[in-house]
Order: sequence, then structure tokens, then C-alpha cells
Amino acid sequence: MNPPQTRPSLLFRLVIPATVVFILTILALIASLFGDPRAPISQWLEAHGDELLIWEFVVVLVVCLLAMTIDRWRISQGIEEAPIVPPQATDSDHSH
Repeated sequence: MNPPQTRPSLLFRLVIPATVVFILTILALIASLFGDPRAPISQWLEAHGDELLIWEFVVVLVVCLLAMTIDRWRISQGIEEAPIVPPQATDSDHSH
């Protein structure tokens, strides 16, 4: 399989930070189980953690679906972003 020849769209670039936030929330919820239950962050996560995870999951899902849909539409319309041009090797790179 050949690597993509164009840069990923903005929505594809937003998938990673949205997923990282989702994973960090899961890890914070796990960490709060082992921490002091009277800590303010533990109390907040206990009260709002489930709702926060649901919203973060919805955001990740929507961004992923939109990115794939827009990418498919752009391919079918023949719209491409600027191609990725690999750096050219120079003679100085090969002379050691």
C-alpha cells in the first residue's frame, strides 16, 4: 500500500487531540479510584466523569465520521490538497 500523497485534512488532524483528551479522561478516572476520594478533582470526576466521557466519545466519533465523509467526497470530486513533495537529495548528502 502506497502512503498518501496529500496532507491530511484539518478534521483528520483533530482526531488525534480529541482521542488524547478522551484517553486522558479515562486515565484520570482510573487514577481517581486510587487517590483520595475527598480531593476536589476526584469529587468532580465522580460527579461528572460519566457525562464527560460520553461527550468526548461523541466528539471523537463525529470528528472521525466527518473527516472520512469529507475525504470521500473530496476524492469523488477530484479535489486534492497540495501534494507532499519529498525533500530532494543533494550531492552534499552523499559525499562523506
